[in-house]
Amino acid sequence: MCAMKQSLKLWNILLMLCIPIFAISSDDEGPKYLNERMELVKSKKQATYYAEMVGKVDGKYQVKVHFLDGTVKMEGTYQDPEMKVAHGEFTYYYSSGKVESNGLFHEGYKYGIWQRFLEDGTERPEKVYAAGAMLKYMNAEAQR
Repeated sequence: MCAMKQSLKLWNILLMLCIPIFAISSDDEGPKYLNERMELVKSKKQATYYAEMVGKVDGKYQVKVHFLDGTVKMEGTYQDPEMKVAHGEFTYYYSSGKVESNGLFHEGYKYGIWQRFLEDGTERPEKVYAAGAMLKYMNAEAQR
């Protein structure tokens, strides 16, 4: 009986040690499903895309977003694992795999010159974003 109690105690200790490991790995593993506006949704049925964390470099989280068929839609980096603050270089793709646009995000906002392309590879007019200047303008307007 004593050996059985010790065995149960040991089993309970092992179980308590393993639960946090499984909880952490289940949160970090697997795709995050996104709708057409790249917002998190709960299930694949609601999704247009799925996102995967592919690494961490210089404190930033490298992410790839895929169409549901597996083709890459976007590659970029975020400051947070929840993918709320885009920061760094981003490239967006058409479902054909050709580049749609590329440029920089700075603390969640498009910044600088973004190159844009038609699906056949023809260049479209560039767009220029000045995140800091736009935010100052918006804040000033909001305080009026």
